Amino acid sequence: MTIRKEHKKLFIIVLLFILLNTINTYFVTSQLLNRYTAPISRTFVGEVTSFFGNVSILFLIVIVVFLIARKDKNRIKSLLFISLFLNILILLLGYYTLFYSNHFSLNALDIFKNPSEGLSQGLFTEAINELFLYYRLLVFIPSVTLLVLFIKYRKYAKINEITDFNFSLRKILISSFSFILVFGAVNISFAGQISRKDSYNINSLNSTQGVQQYGLYPYYITEFLGIKFNHTTRKSLDINTEQELFDSYNNFNKNQKSYYNFIDGKYYSNELLVRNSFATISDELNLNDDDSLNGVFKDKNLVLVHMESLNQFLLEVPEISEKFVFLNQLLEESIVFDNFYTSVGMGVSSDAEASVLTGLYMNGYSTLYRDYEKSGLTVDTLPKLFSKKNYKSVSVHGDAKEFYNRNNAYRDFIGFSEPMFSNEDFARRENMTLEEYKESRKNYVYNGIEIKSPWPSEFETFDILEEFKGELGSKYMLFPAFISQHTPFLFDPYDSPDYSNLKNYSKLKEITKRYINYVPYLDDLIKSSLFDPKTSNSRIDTNTVYIFYSDHGSSLKNGDLNLLYDKNLSLLEERRILQQTISFIYAPGKTINPLTNLNEGLIKGRQKLTRTSTDLYRTIGDLFGLFDENDFYFGVNGLSNEPSFVIDNRIQDIIIDDINRINEDDYKPYLVSLRNENKYYPDVELSNKKRIMDNIKYFKQLSDLIISDKTVYIDFKNALQKR
Repeated sequence: MTIRKEHKKLFIIVLLFILLNTINTYFVTSQLLNRYTAPISRTFVGEVTSFFGNVSILFLIVIVVFLIARKDKNRIKSLLFISLFLNILILLLGYYTLFYSNHFSLNALDIFKNPSEGLSQGLFTEAINELFLYYRLLVFIPSVTLLVLFIKYRKYAKINEITDFNFSLRKILISSFSFILVFGAVNISFAGQISRKDSYNINSLNSTQGVQQYGLYPYYITEFLGIKFNHTTRKSLDINTEQELFDSYNNFNKNQKSYYNFIDGKYYSNELLVRNSFATISDELNLNDDDSLNGVFKDKNLVLVHMESLNQFLLEVPEISEKFVFLNQLLEESIVFDNFYTSVGMGVSSDAEASVLTGLYMNGYSTLYRDYEKSGLTVDTLPKLFSKKNYKSVSVHGDAKEFYNRNNAYRDFIGFSEPMFSNEDFARRENMTLEEYKESRKNYVYNGIEIKSPWPSEFETFDILEEFKGELGSKYMLFPAFISQHTPFLFDPYDSPDYSNLKNYSKLKEITKRYINYVPYLDDLIKSSLFDPKTSNSRIDTNTVYIFYSDHGSSLKNGDLNLLYDKNLSLLEERRILQQTISFIYAPGKTINPLTNLNEGLIKGRQKLTRTSTDLYRTIGDLFGLFDENDFYFGVNGLSNEPSFVIDNRIQDIIIDDINRINEDDYKPYLVSLRNENKYYPDVELSNKKRIMDNIKYFKQLSDLIISDKTVYIDFKNALQKR
């Protein structure tokens, strides 16, 4: 009787180890328990498969523990420590979805190669807040439960003579066969799910499909063992000949006299005429309706400004927007993209750069600035195209040059003609070592402003640009980057602005307050690109075009957008807002507005159609006359009336122009999740949705292939030349 009782206690502990750690996986995969995840469509087969997948791996762990440890006390202790390890794993995977929205895969380990200085500060505090304020402590229920039972078992063992469970050969064989049977069925079921003809299979969804339809534990074990699913091969896309490759990509190539747009079913051209543009054209350009806008900025210089983490909602909430005093004046003289959306993936800021500079979509699960070294990929880029026109180009970035491998990628892949100007160069400019420079910045004051950032101030960046303008000659492309307003937004050098008129301000989370408090500083930074902050003298050059874009949004997935907009937003509407960023083009003319001291824009207007970074690549190439008939691109011209779409490569949300609603005054495009097409916003069906979605899915698969297989880009370029 005593033996049965003690073994019963052991079996209860084993059962709870398996059951509780299986339930714990839903703190990663379920949106109910993890508001930061974007799950794929849940199915009965997928739920059953993942449940038994997790159970089978945990059962295998039990078998191994029972084989190694002969005493029940040691077996329970081992299960306790393993449970603690698994609970910490669940916690870290949950934090990963907080910062990246997607589920972790081993490809993401590249992000840990980046220097953490300046970024890690404050993230620990946010993680602690999440631990206590968002019930993440609950992931330790399995460990706490096993600890309590282990303590009770030890007390019981001290006062009772116990016999350890005999794990005989027969029991080992039965247990092993049971594991093989269940895990084999799990593998067959998962393989069947991802091989279905109606499945949307791309590599950036592998981790989500794996943890949700295969099981969190089996997915990460197979990843660790090097077993991966690759959906981006010529074979997987049924591309077997050079002609099939050419036809597949040329269907989406927009560098043609006439090409078909699958959203509205109309034909458009690679040449944009004035009459087909929404823009207001200055008389200085002396253009008629039938004149082309292609090459209108030929031989002008370009300053392409990369802005960190700027969401459009900063301009849509009136009480915040009014703090952008200079920016709002500048937008009146600019082409403004009112529906500009991010398309970044795992490379985040570097993905946005790469998309603007190459015109390609990123794959969403790795970093192109590192991948190109492994694959040998070579593509056309804006700096390379400008170089053919005898331009010099340089990037000025206050971060460490090793971040995202920029020091190598800018030179070897992107093709800037000059070396990257990084934090080391800022230090050298002051005749300091990098360590001395960093130390000096702890008490650095620029024009009366105490700079708190560990990075060089953006004010200094624009001073550097003025020096480069004289050094590079008459034709140049400059690529400066903002950096200090990076999450968790700790380095605002200004005192907090007055938001007493902003309803619900007191209810906002501290990180949200820090974000919107940055607005006056950001406004002054943008102004410093055009006016010297020390002298107020104009830096505007009428032979230069200034293009600004933000890489991605703020990632404020904490419910505060409801407070800022003072209404209840749906989850999808919140996702759309967080993906919407800021971009505009300022092309100064000779006439100066006496009220603002700004040169009036040569082209200006509000673009309400959907645009993204890949569209900027084409827009810049068109306006500066960089392309010829042997080039190709997939984006639309930002100044055209052509509808378009954006792929969020991280979570696979699609933003699409809805041509039936385009005349609405407060128009916002249609959003649908490729993870679950039953999730869309607004609550109306998109016309011809299936046809449009099928085209976008196939384009995304082709897009992934072109940056993973170095031969595809070359083969398509060669085919274009042979036409």
